[in-house]
Amino acid sequence: MKGDLEDLKNPHPKKEKEPIPTVPAGPISKEAMAPFVQAPASLPPMPKVESRPASSLSGPPILVVPPKIIPPKEIAEIPTKPLFKATPVWIKIGSIGLGVLLIILVGLYGYWKIFIQSRPIIKPPVATTTPPILPTTPTATSTAPIKFFNKLPNKEITIEISSKTSAAMLNALKSEAAMEETRASIKQIKITYQGKPITTEEFLNLMSIFAPQDFLPNYESEFVLAFFNQKEGARPILILKAKKRSEMETQMKDWESKTLASDIFPLFLNGGQLPRALSPFKSYLFIGQLVRFLNVKVPFASLNYAIYNDFLVFTTSSAGMFVILQDLTGQTVSQNYLENLKASINEFVK
Repeated sequence: MKGDLEDLKNPHPKKEKEPIPTVPAGPISKEAMAPFVQAPASLPPMPKVESRPASSLSGPPILVVPPKIIPPKEIAEIPTKPLFKATPVWIKIGSIGLGVLLIILVGLYGYWKIFIQSRPIIKPPVATTTPPILPTTPTATSTAPIKFFNKLPNKEITIEISSKTSAAMLNALKSEAAMEETRASIKQIKITYQGKPITTEEFLNLMSIFAPQDFLPNYESEFVLAFFNQKEGARPILILKAKKRSEMETQMKDWESKTLASDIFPLFLNGGQLPRALSPFKSYLFIGQLVRFLNVKVPFASLNYAIYNDFLVFTTSSAGMFVILQDLTGQTVSQNYLENLKASINEFVK
């Protein structure tokens, strides 16, 4: 009692009493038993229990749990691959083309293998009877055209006749002969019918030139018809090519002694008749070539013929013969030589 009064007179601070932990009613969990159990070193720290003064013991104690620190998980680095470079366009196009080519080759090989190689070989039936043998016709062979001139002609024209008649032939030739041309020039005339050149035999028949019976078989089917243009008009020229020269010489000697002048006279194109009284053929040499000639009573005209190699040349004037022989032989003569030769020929004609 006395002590209590002293305490009232001289109050001393009271010692705080340690709080007595309260045990909650009911079953005790492992967490509640944690203060009494020593945790291993590897376990996380135990939660702290916050204590309050006695004056605040009106409520239950508050359990404070510190935040759990979770260490970051280390993730292994993934190695990065280098970026691929873009393929050039030409490589892509070449690859596509090569692929297409391979596909085509494979397709062709498959087609050949399946449809061609595997095709059965069909043997032709064996003929039991021999067919009749027919006569074979010789195959047509084209030959090169005959070269009649070296440097001549000075001009070439082609005449297409409307029909194979003497009238059509003579009218066409007379019309062409009336054309004015360069003096002393040679104009070759090619005659065709329906686009094909006429032969030597057809020409002689259409011109009414009568040759001996055995004459034409010795000559080629090609011939030359040309006009020599002189002051007095065009003078026709005819050139034939013989197959045998010796036979040609024999034929001409025989023909000259008989009807050569009258038979060849239509070549003059004058439409007249040969005079009855004619002198025989005479000869002269021109650059070493023998020429046989005859005066036919036509002004500034005469019948001349000469044999040079395999060619038989007919001209209707001596001047035309001079030009043709110079071209065939390749020799030329002076004008003085020609004048003297013409004078001598005129003397022969008188």
